[in-house]
Amino acid sequence: MTQKIIKVGNSFAVTIPKSFVNEAGFKSGDEVIVESDKDLKLMVVKPAGSPIQTKITPEFKAWLDDFNKKNKKALQELAKL
Repeated sequence: MTQKIIKVGNSFAVTIPKSFVNEAGFKSGDEVIVESDKDLKLMVVKPAGSPIQTKITPEFKAWLDDFNKKNKKALQELAKL
């Protein structure tokens, strides 16, 4: 599913599909935590106070960052295919 980034005042927002909100059990007004990784261009949305943890360990993240850095050109070429 493709969503657009929209400008809201001085900030930006991405709408959350109703199907995801329903499946996750969220409702309007709920507080969420948004974790992001600029290198992976990834965001995770989870309920505030949630014990849900991502399964990526700091060690794996460090290895992945190093791998991406060392292989950046090859990965960019592969992405074009």
